[in-house]
Amino acid sequence: MRQVLAVGLLLAAVVALFLAAESGQHQLASASRRVEKAALREHALGDVLQIVTLSESGQRGYILTGDPAYLTPYQEGMQRLPGDLKHLDEAFADATPTVRDHIAKIAALSRTKFDEMAQTLDLYRDRGRSAAIALIKTDFGQQTMSQITERVGAVQAAETDDMLTASRLWRSDRYVNFAMRCAALLAVVFLVLLLRRVVVRYIGSKEREVEESAEREAQLERMVKRRTEDLSELSTQLQSVAEKERAALARELHDELGGLLVAARMDVSWLEEKVGSADPEVQRQFKRIHEALQAGVDLKRRVVENLRPTLLDNLGLWPALRWQVSDSCGRAGLNCSERYPEEELDLTPEASIAIFRIVQESLTNILKHAQAKNVSVSIEVRDGWLHISIRDDGVGPPLDRRRAVRSHGLAAMRHRALGFGGQWRIIRLTERGTEIEVRLPLAGIVATREAEPPDSGRLAG
Repeated sequence: MRQVLAVGLLLAAVVALFLAAESGQHQLASASRRVEKAALREHALGDVLQIVTLSESGQRGYILTGDPAYLTPYQEGMQRLPGDLKHLDEAFADATPTVRDHIAKIAALSRTKFDEMAQTLDLYRDRGRSAAIALIKTDFGQQTMSQITERVGAVQAAETDDMLTASRLWRSDRYVNFAMRCAALLAVVFLVLLLRRVVVRYIGSKEREVEESAEREAQLERMVKRRTEDLSELSTQLQSVAEKERAALARELHDELGGLLVAARMDVSWLEEKVGSADPEVQRQFKRIHEALQAGVDLKRRVVENLRPTLLDNLGLWPALRWQVSDSCGRAGLNCSERYPEEELDLTPEASIAIFRIVQESLTNILKHAQAKNVSVSIEVRDGWLHISIRDDGVGPPLDRRRAVRSHGLAAMRHRALGFGGQWRIIRLTERGTEIEVRLPLAGIVATREAEPPDSGRLAG
């Protein structure tokens, strides 16, 4: 209960400190706005007074000298007066009634002063310089200008008094606000010291909870790691079994189906020879049968090569890859470039079929989705790694990288590479196209040869 009460008091003190700071900031902002408004009012008032003064000086200079250049301030003043008077009225819109009355009088007197100057100029044009100078020497215009100056001084005095009053109030409020902040700060310090023991105990309990949570997380990570390793081993085993089943099926198709197709072709040839018919229809039928059987043989050959490439077992990985690239690009009409190491590597059977499947799946993806025109396959040995790169100039992988990586074909390639301790990544090229890059450690894919037993016959001889 004490802890809850102390926390509540601490929050109350912090809130009080915040409110005091906000109040002081608000007062400072209010005083700043009043200063800005006073400066704006002073500027508007000075503009009107300056227009009237300069216009009068220019009008008198024109009458005394006859130089039209002196009329420029007067003419500009005539144009600016309505706008400046409107600005003056807006600046003092929220002033006291007394000040508003002075502003109204200043506006009226300014218009009167310009009317008087206009009358003097008319008199100058109609009756000459002497009459206009005589009118200037009278108090005809001096009285209006004195009233304007008097009103302006009254407004300035009222504004000065208002600013002094606001300054005194702001200083008084500042002292009160400072005292409030000090009191709130002292309360906060006291409550912080009071809560120190509570915080220390709370931190200790949280540290124990963190340690327990870290231990549980470590156990969970170890469990997930074991499950992941088990799943990876299972996936590798399933791929190995699938490859063995493909090889067995390929052998059966090659031996059984291949034998049946060859026997059928031989029987058809025998029948064609025995029948020996000159009938064009019969010959066309025999030709169709020969073509159908040949298509079956070709289909069997493609299926067998896709299941388990015979070139891989008979000639090695590089010839098998050359055949695969040539066959895929030839059927799709693609321009293909290839680069392989000069010497055949002594790879394990598992590594050879894995590399072949990676290239095969890459080419299948290109044919299905890339809409490419050029394909490049590169395999090279560098720094203890076998680097495999399959690049195309197609439309590229999906922008959603997670969806691309989760596709079955790409996931299979990735798993094959990781199964040998390698690396796999798919790159969206800047200009156009895609690159699949695989790096396999040579130590994990090169076959280790055991020492051959000595030739007993040769030794005996």
